Amino acid sequence: MLRDLGPGATLLFWLGPLNLFIGLFNLLPGFPLDGGRILRALLWRATGDLQGATRWASLSGQAIGLVLVFAGLSMIFGARLPIFGAGVVSGLWISVIGWFLASAAAMSYRQLVIMHLVEGVPVRRLMRKEVAAIPPTLPVARLVDDYLMGTDQRAFPVLTDDRLVGLVCLEDVRVVDRDVWNEIEVGTIMTPVAALETVGPDDDLTAAMRAFSRKDVEQLPVLQGDRLVGVLRRRDILKWLELQAPRGERPAQPRPA
Repeated sequence: MLRDLGPGATLLFWLGPLNLFIGLFNLLPGFPLDGGRILRALLWRATGDLQGATRWASLSGQAIGLVLVFAGLSMIFGARLPIFGAGVVSGLWISVIGWFLASAAAMSYRQLVIMHLVEGVPVRRLMRKEVAAIPPTLPVARLVDDYLMGTDQRAFPVLTDDRLVGLVCLEDVRVVDRDVWNEIEVGTIMTPVAALETVGPDDDLTAAMRAFSRKDVEQLPVLQGDRLVGVLRRRDILKWLELQAPRGERPAQPRPA
């Protein structure tokens, strides 16, 4: 029968059941699958508590994920399961899918808890007001000796007449040959202000979290107009969240900046 089908029909013959299976899998009542989002919406409507509804939908997703992991391991060791069948390769795939689902469900709930905690908290509450700033004409050698080696600060605002013109950090120095540190000025290796993500002192921390994600940076200049009023560090937000979040729902430790 398959030999009588053309290439297009053969492709549809195989893709049709696969897409149907993916669609049905996506309807499982485990967050963040679509079925889990439906479950969360129903629980939210019934209880009026978004965080509680997300928690239960997330737990459902984690439970389904762990069941899939166990099913996949059973298939690897020779068990034949309805729908899934048997075999090492199939079992490995089922286990991996289950692990990703359980991890995504737990992470989705933690993200909601974090956004709930930072909502309405202004940047000025956690920003560092006293930060060392440098001029763009400073030689890289002096940046290393007088600033990088003398403080725990790893990124320095670059100012001209109290106006932010850029940011220089340890990673910028690493790309410069040690032999020319005395000849190269900070202004030539800094990241210009136009390429930086910045926040205002009255912005919510939710806006700062999105800015951190967009650029994958460890610190954000805090500007009032074009005037620097402070620096917000990712590690300070994470430290604050560790103190605020319930036990078991705290964010991961900050990576070195």
